[in-house]
Amino acid sequence: MTTPWHTARHLLCVRLDSLGDVLMCTPALRALRAQYPGRRLTLLTSPSGAALAPYLADVDTVLAYEAPWMKSSAPETREHHLALVEALAAQRFDGAVIFTCYSQNALPAALLCQLAGIPLRAAYYREKPYQLLTDGISDPEPGTLVRHEVQRQLDLVRHLGAETADERLAFTPKREDVAKVHAQLRAAGIDPAGRWFALHPGASAPARRYPQRHWSTLLHELQERIGCPLVLTGGAHELELIEGIARPAGARVYSFAGRLHWANSVPCWRRPRWS
Repeated sequence: MTTPWHTARHLLCVRLDSLGDVLMCTPALRALRAQYPGRRLTLLTSPSGAALAPYLADVDTVLAYEAPWMKSSAPETREHHLALVEALAAQRFDGAVIFTCYSQNALPAALLCQLAGIPLRAAYYREKPYQLLTDGISDPEPGTLVRHEVQRQLDLVRHLGAETADERLAFTPKREDVAKVHAQLRAAGIDPAGRWFALHPGASAPARRYPQRHWSTLLHELQERIGCPLVLTGGAHELELIEGIARPAGARVYSFAGRLHWANSVPCWRRPRWS
């Protein structure tokens, strides 16, 4: 069955969370891209999520916005938010798909899109959306079920008729980024063409972090079973966490914490100023 979504040429995809949350949406973005030949996708996300701009093959344009209803948002003036509405209106989007996790409310973003004159607006909802959404799905989480977030977003776009057989996360590194990492591995005495494991102990939410003792156990098991170099990654702010992980005797464990930076890879990105 053909719906207005099947012929929407330019879609706004909204995910106002962090970088990792945007990655969780990439299979759904792939499905939306494939639904209509020549479709353009614009992603509205946080400044953190916008760092992915050069690596998202299915996204044409990325806009950064710190929404006042999201965690850790910076205070902005009324004029700033009104200018964003005007900027979105000028793009003449055919539809907007608002991605959220189940603990978030999509309706503030839906209002933003309605004020921008976007005719089609899809999202999960818990409170009655009335005219804010043209295509709303009553959110079954967490009461009836809890899904992996990739599946949650795929189910949303499937409701709009967008499907994909490839449900893998999408991230396309640049050749110069790969070369930089290979150079750092060689400097540490690791052959990039050989077997080595990268492990990332950190997470933005404490509830998603394994205790340090579990990481120590994992390093020990990997050393016992495969004995290859183990590379611990993370930001500079996670140095204490990573240095606190006990290394098993004889294991080749290397810390790259604070040595791999998004900023080095996206020097061209500038946060748009709406006002």
